[in-house]
Amino acid sequence: MEKKIILFLLILSISFNYFVSSSSSSSSSSSSSECHQKIFSVSEVNPYHINSLVVIEGIFCLNSTEGIKVSFSVPEEGSKISYGIDCDNSLTIDSIGETITCRLSDIYISSNPVNFTTLATVMVYTPIPVPTPTPSKNPTTKTVAIGPVPVLGTRNYIFTNSSCPIGCSKNGFCDVGNTCRCNQNQASFDCSVRVYNQTSLPSPIVESFNTFSMSSSNEQFNIVLSHIIANPAGSTSNISMVSQLSQYTVNGNSSSNYGLSFTLDGTTYTNGKPSAKPWLNQLEYDVNFNLAKEPSFGYENYKGAYLPISSSAATITLSPTININYLPSVYYTTNGGATYSMIFKISNQHDSMSGYSNDFSGTFNSITLSSGDSKNSLMVISLSDIYSFNQSIAPNHAYLSLLPKSGSTSYLISNYDSDSLYVSVNIPSIYSTNNQNPYTIQLSINVYDIDPSSHVKFPRWALGLTVGFSVLICIIIIFSIAKYIKSKRESYSNIDDHHHHHGHHGHY
Repeated sequence: MEKKIILFLLILSISFNYFVSSSSSSSSSSSSSECHQKIFSVSEVNPYHINSLVVIEGIFCLNSTEGIKVSFSVPEEGSKISYGIDCDNSLTIDSIGETITCRLSDIYISSNPVNFTTLATVMVYTPIPVPTPTPSKNPTTKTVAIGPVPVLGTRNYIFTNSSCPIGCSKNGFCDVGNTCRCNQNQASFDCSVRVYNQTSLPSPIVESFNTFSMSSSNEQFNIVLSHIIANPAGSTSNISMVSQLSQYTVNGNSSSNYGLSFTLDGTTYTNGKPSAKPWLNQLEYDVNFNLAKEPSFGYENYKGAYLPISSSAATITLSPTININYLPSVYYTTNGGATYSMIFKISNQHDSMSGYSNDFSGTFNSITLSSGDSKNSLMVISLSDIYSFNQSIAPNHAYLSLLPKSGSTSYLISNYDSDSLYVSVNIPSIYSTNNQNPYTIQLSINVYDIDPSSHVKFPRWALGLTVGFSVLICIIIIFSIAKYIKSKRESYSNIDDHHHHHGHHGHY
């Protein structure tokens, strides 16, 4: 009887434990299934720098970093190879499980560039069991990977294709997008020019519906968007398509102290007659001025690219819509290759822009124009090489160029002015079967006063000649000193020999 009672109690205990365990498991599963893990945003990531900070915001259903692992998939441009980067250093999570921070414990090392348009995979592994969406032998997983995450297309994105030029001249720091973020009173794409703005320069001024001016202390520049050119790669200019924008109908133009904007209708000319080939269907043009009352050396983030904003700055947004039905078939083949170039004419108040030197960044997304005389004026044009096509990030890089004063492109510009500079904003075309294809790109133009005490630079050949001449002078001086010392030693040696000779005669 006693054995039966013990057996009954044992069975009762096992049954109780089973039901409690089952209830607990069910509760745990229900709890984990109620919390759906998501990633909302990922901060900019520079895979070339160890310990780069990464901030990931979302819902992670955790309050501890135990079991969390963060990694990034970095595809190489023009390749199917994907390079993994871990983010394990200084891993933290906030108390409500919505923000994970970490620092890169690995860096990207390869001779191939990184295409920022495809860096969209962020994997966050967490230890919470999550039920699988369909019945399986294993109803829960021990970890969950969140990704891919659409990082691009927002203000946050993962890095670009190369490092900053010459260490930002030790006058700033290298940030994402191949951008030097310059210290105060430094300018240019490599922070190499010291500028002098004790007081803020005049704000830009609207001169006409499509023209505005910018001023340094000694110079005034006029900027007008004059032409747009469509040119297929590798072709001769005789099949280039040129639109002189002054011929188009203007809709919805407005201007104020804050800037100007207008829309060009490419389907008709100003005389009301339809264009023979209205391949430029529409162009939206918007310019915003910086109205800083104090000296400004800031930056504006556009789709991940940093554009400098000074006391005298204009931020320009261009949105051309191309109708490929009116372009030769070479413009819209699957191989692409066409380029749409928007031409800015820049003139100055004094003489000619031909006296200004120009210096391009290595990725051609910035150009520095500096005066070569006492005007001490500097203009920096900075382009976001990230542009959109049909409201999505394009897989190519936009770039800047200067139209040569002679050659295959300058004659395409009607009323070409040799005293002006023509800066071209170039957008590589994207293949699409749509007839209407809108592009959007942004750039900034900044004007500064150059610090007269530091902007003088020797050409490399002059610097080399100076160094070589200095070395030659040093060699001549050293040789002369050595020759002088040698002659003195020989002189002293002759005197000693003479004394010794007379001494010997005295003994006889």
